[in-house]
Amino acid sequence: MSPETHGNLAPIDSPGPGAAPFARLVDIFGCFLRVGATAYGGPAMMPLMREHILKRGWLSAEDFKLGLALCQTIPGGTLMQIAAYTGLRLRGLPGALAGFLGFGLPALALITALSAIYHAAQGLTVTASAMQGLSAVVLGIIGLAVYDFWLKYARGPRRLGLTLAACGLFLYGIGPAWIILGAACAGPVVFRDETAPPVALSDAPAPVRGVLALAALALAWLAATYFLAPLLFTLSLSMAKADLIAFGGYGVFPALYHETVDLHRWMSAETFMDGMALAQVTPGPFMLGSCFVGYHIAGVLGALTAGAWIFTPSFFILMLTVPCAGRLLTWQPFRRALAGVLSTLGGLILAVGVQLARGTDWNALKAAMCAGAALALWRKVDPIWVVLCGVALGVWLL
Repeated sequence: MSPETHGNLAPIDSPGPGAAPFARLVDIFGCFLRVGATAYGGPAMMPLMREHILKRGWLSAEDFKLGLALCQTIPGGTLMQIAAYTGLRLRGLPGALAGFLGFGLPALALITALSAIYHAAQGLTVTASAMQGLSAVVLGIIGLAVYDFWLKYARGPRRLGLTLAACGLFLYGIGPAWIILGAACAGPVVFRDETAPPVALSDAPAPVRGVLALAALALAWLAATYFLAPLLFTLSLSMAKADLIAFGGYGVFPALYHETVDLHRWMSAETFMDGMALAQVTPGPFMLGSCFVGYHIAGVLGALTAGAWIFTPSFFILMLTVPCAGRLLTWQPFRRALAGVLSTLGGLILAVGVQLARGTDWNALKAAMCAGAALALWRKVDPIWVVLCGVALGVWLL
């Protein structure tokens, strides 16, 4: 059977045996810090990530492919997960933390700083004009994200049907968690005729003690904030929920929108769009747009809280699934459930785009900027230049 026949259940190369070389924690942290500081373009950064890892001999090409396949099947930002996966294979849990923190810190610091500047400059005419330009760019980004998810995960009538159903249910008011859960339950039935090939993975010990210690710290944080800072407690749980249903970076968009705008009403849809646009200016994972939400409601501590909890559940999931990744990736009900979940993501993003577009004061210039942003990103222009052009045109023309 050809790879095309499998749809989302495409074959995965099996890595050969061989132990990873020794690497110091400071080397792991430094490598991913450099990559994270220049990681513009989301998935387009994957080849650079691969080059940095392979040239150091930290993983074989086959093991990198399998790690990428695993990171794409669990929630969280794929690039962040690859950094943690590489560190885990090299030095266990300390290595995973070194890779995770190294890759995420540059973007976390920059989005927090930009959030502070944004909130300090609110009310200025030039800021309002710049944000209008950014809102058009964000809608272009959403349009391209929907197209990208359709190409990857929603080809064919069954997948397209799940995509459109997810869009309709979200617009009707059903929360994204329930939609994704329903798609996961429907996947083994809808895709019962699709099978995944066998996968072999070299042994990796489960860092059970370390994970339990980190879990205890996370629970201690939740307990302390529950009594001392209820807003941070709610923010932590909200970001954790968004992380659990976020696949592929932009998959977090509808979850964050639901938690921030619909459920808790922490900000308006327009302010949310501004924050997601600022996230495009920063390197690293798009999911760190959550720091804008955190800063908006609780300042710097809120930004740090949101930035940590938007990755906490998926980090634990990765640590516990790597040792059984081979069996997980060839367990047919799991792969079929995953096919159902991935088919819904484009629909959820489309629904958020529809809601945001409804609240936009459209004119010919904004429509042209939206289409131009989508076209530029489709032609692989770095998102930072697209965003900066949107700001400049907004200040100049709007």
